[in-house]
Amino acid sequence: MKKHLLKNIFSVMIFILSGFIITAIASEKEKTFNVSKGDKLAVTVTNGNVTISTWNKDQAYIKVSNIDEDDLNKLKIEQIGNLVVVDFNGQDSDDLLVEVSIPSQFNLDVSSGAGNITTKGKIKGPVGLSTGGGNIKLDDFGDKLSVSTGGGNITAGNIYGTAEISTGGGNISIGNIGAKTDVSTGGGNISIGNIEGNAEVSTAGGIISVGKVSGSAELSTAGGNVNLDGASGQVEVHTAGGNIVVKNISGSIAGNTAGGNIYADLIPQLSGYSEFSTAGGDITLTIPSNSKVSIEASVYVGKNIPESEANKFIKSDFESSTVNFVKGNFNKTYLINGGGPTIELNTASGKIKISKK
Repeated sequence: MKKHLLKNIFSVMIFILSGFIITAIASEKEKTFNVSKGDKLAVTVTNGNVTISTWNKDQAYIKVSNIDEDDLNKLKIEQIGNLVVVDFNGQDSDDLLVEVSIPSQFNLDVSSGAGNITTKGKIKGPVGLSTGGGNIKLDDFGDKLSVSTGGGNITAGNIYGTAEISTGGGNISIGNIGAKTDVSTGGGNISIGNIEGNAEVSTAGGIISVGKVSGSAELSTAGGNVNLDGASGQVEVHTAGGNIVVKNISGSIAGNTAGGNIYADLIPQLSGYSEFSTAGGDITLTIPSNSKVSIEASVYVGKNIPESEANKFIKSDFESSTVNFVKGNFNKTYLINGGGPTIELNTASGKIKISKK
């Protein structure tokens, strides 16, 4: 019995000592370089997390920790002219961490095979960030930003230049964007503030919420809801089954959903064609009372419903000009304030409501 007890104690001690040995052989390296504003940092690691902070020194400080002894010769930290390079191609350092401090005005090209990427502080310079599957968490940026991850979430503050952002399946949340925007995810939700420029936003199945767009906007999802708070250019909104809510739209717009409801608050201009359609939901259109537009509203109600009943499917604060009921399709046309650009409303089995404000 004593022999068995001593054997167990010995095994536990060996285990504890092994832990100390493993900890002891985990190494770190750090270097500091004198740099100038506008220089570039290039980080390429096969795995591991990368954290980049800004400070008020004309120096780039790099610290790489949790390096397995077998990988020490696979790490390179050097300065070549105005380029600072961190390169690691090891395979055994599972908890590798790269920490960098740089001036705020700096160019970045960062790639990790599988880790997270984080920035702290506003960076003013072209930036490219990519990871094979980790999360990306960013503060503000003052120039062109290109970000991608194979499947993690992306969050960012305000971006004052153009933005190209994509993930294979995570959620995306961004503040305001100051120029042209292209954002996509393979299946998560997307939330963006105001966009000063054209916007292309898509997800394979999540919810899209965007503030005001000062240009054209193309928003599409395979199944979630779409919300847009405003746009001055041409707008296209598509969802395979969710609801559409668009407000303060002064340009032309095309919106369709395979089965959800549509709410549209428009500010019609003197030109431009707009169209909304749903296979099974209701459509609510709101326009100013002084708008000069022609509205064509159509509902499929079936052949066996009398016109008196079909009339309940299209309601309006404005007087209709013509009414047609042919082969189950009930149609009303409105020439508001003499008519103007056309707004077409179509639903296969829902109701239509046209309101004035």
